[in-house]
Amino acid sequence: MIRLRHKLLIHGLRIFDQLSLAISLFIVVALAKGVNSLPHIYIVFNREYKLFESVGLILMLVAWTFVSNRFIKYDTGRFVSFNQQVYRLFKASTTTAFILLLAGVVFDFETLGLKSIAIFWCTNNLFGLFARCTVRLLLRLTRSVKSNFRNVIIVGTNPDAKAFAKKVADKTELGYQIIGYITAPYEAPDEAPKMFLGQIEKLPEILETEKIDEVIICIPFQRNIKAITQIITLGYDLGIVVRFTPESNYTGILKSLNIETFDGNTIITFFRESHVLQLLIKRFMDIAGSALMLLLLSPLLALVALLVKLDSKGPILFAQERVGMNKRSFKLLKFRSMVANAEELKAKLVDQNEVDGPVFKIKKDPRITRVGRFIRKTSIDELPQLWNAFIGDISLVGPRPPLFSEVDQYQWLFRRRISVKPGITCLWQVSGRNELSFDEWMELDKQYIENWSIWLDLKILLKTIPAILLGRGAS
Repeated sequence: MIRLRHKLLIHGLRIFDQLSLAISLFIVVALAKGVNSLPHIYIVFNREYKLFESVGLILMLVAWTFVSNRFIKYDTGRFVSFNQQVYRLFKASTTTAFILLLAGVVFDFETLGLKSIAIFWCTNNLFGLFARCTVRLLLRLTRSVKSNFRNVIIVGTNPDAKAFAKKVADKTELGYQIIGYITAPYEAPDEAPKMFLGQIEKLPEILETEKIDEVIICIPFQRNIKAITQIITLGYDLGIVVRFTPESNYTGILKSLNIETFDGNTIITFFRESHVLQLLIKRFMDIAGSALMLLLLSPLLALVALLVKLDSKGPILFAQERVGMNKRSFKLLKFRSMVANAEELKAKLVDQNEVDGPVFKIKKDPRITRVGRFIRKTSIDELPQLWNAFIGDISLVGPRPPLFSEVDQYQWLFRRRISVKPGITCLWQVSGRNELSFDEWMELDKQYIENWSIWLDLKILLKTIPAILLGRGAS
């Protein structure tokens, strides 16, 4: 019965979101046809609507349906916070608006102008927000009178299990009532808290005799695989919901898990989520952003090229072999900031390296020219990499591309950073750059890869501007 109510709420949200879209389309059509007041909206239905104009509306419907299913993940689950729901809604609306804006520019649809898309975005978010607030309010009122509560058993008496249980108990709006704790294997009996129900062997008896809705497993995965499997099977057989809180090192792996069936065999696939739609948007941003910057900065690029040429002998640009995504090589472009034979002199300076790990850096590097010192401090030497971003070697945002000699010295965990396309700027560059240790640098790259999104890229791009202007961490 509880699961049925849950599904009804989810379907209700879906229907409400589609109604929001219908209202948005109605208003867009009305405005496109010049209807300025509600009493005359009926004129819309008496006017001939051209097929080409209708394509824009159909695209709006298709785009929203696809993106909402991809991003919103309709769920009224107790552990899904209101902030998460709102974030998913706004993310889906904004992504759809971005797609529609591109389509409107490329195909010149009358119904996909900036005004129409703004109406769609506002209406969708407004009605979607109203629906979610209403559901939350109804659930909170229901649970305030001790209705719609679920009885829960916590498997585990370790500190993490107790801390998790306390969080759940403190948030009464979640609608959970903790009945007690079960001690798992490898846990000391003296760790058992109040409301202790017994050892894990007693769980089948408790589930059959007591009114239990859910079992939440809070024990280490690797040491308790057999016990966890038994609990999941038991819950499945009895129709009881079983939840599992894995340790942090398993969270990233379990995020991208897919279950398929092939000729009667179940296949569980672990993979790194590709975010196809976001990757397409990222590539568009790389092309548009780099092209725009190259155009706007062309006078500065020409001036710096002249200064580099006049300052010292050698080419204007320095092209260096770097490691791209999945160990593919490419030529990274920079304004030359060192003497022409810098690579030959490097062998004599290895002992003066001031950075730990496989990276080579010296604050007062004698190979740097006068102009080179200035363009490195201001990061102007990196500007030719906009061309690399334009042709697809790198992105505007991503881990900095390493040298092959550096990758050869990487520890196994560090190789993760070359599984994605490198970039011009990254978390490392906006967090202090050369002021950070090599391990801190690698940790920031790992965070970026684990949490990547278009929104994170935009944040990094915005933070890059003050980092460059202030010369923070540059040398």
